[in-house]
Amino acid sequence: MKKLAHIEEQLRRIGCNFRFFGRAEIRELANILMDDEIIAGCANGRYEGGFALLCVTNHRLLLIDRKPMFLTLEDIRFDMISEMDYSARLLDSTVHLMTPNRKLVFRSWSQHRLRKILNYTQQRVMEIRQHYLMQQQFQPQPQTRQQPSMQYSAPMVGGLAMQGNTMGAASTLPAMRMAPYPNPYTKVPLMMRRRRVPRFY
Repeated sequence: MKKLAHIEEQLRRIGCNFRFFGRAEIRELANILMDDEIIAGCANGRYEGGFALLCVTNHRLLLIDRKPMFLTLEDIRFDMISEMDYSARLLDSTVHLMTPNRKLVFRSWSQHRLRKILNYTQQRVMEIRQHYLMQQQFQPQPQTRQQPSMQYSAPMVGGLAMQGNTMGAASTLPAMRMAPYPNPYTKVPLMMRRRRVPRFY
């Protein structure tokens, strides 16, 4: 939890000094951010629930909608993002963020701020996926002993061997426990599309 003065100082450094719109969301942002979290971009705009603040930090993407007697918070981790679409028109721009179980459509009249959020999010997603890929490549593969053909090997159920033949199943149990469990969201390919749609009045 950070103080409001620290939040405003970070926003001032990135050129997002909101004086009128989004003040309630900024005060709520001071209650959400962790001590080591740094704001990289912010933009006011609209989503399906109305006016909101979209903020990206070095750890996550936050959507904050603070209204009298109502509060909506959405925490989107970088490793959960599977697709990002961006489109810009004459007066506003739109970003579509897709996760395996959620789709967020956010529109803002500040195109350069929304574009900055998109670029930083894309960079962080690729860095995290590259990190997981390097871990999987350099992870030593567990060596399992080859069982004799006459020996019965009990199937694994829920991480425990059935008590059929403990000699065959117990030898494979330590190796299976040491097997890494990678994040399933990092295996989803990242799709990125940008387009400008001219608008005539």
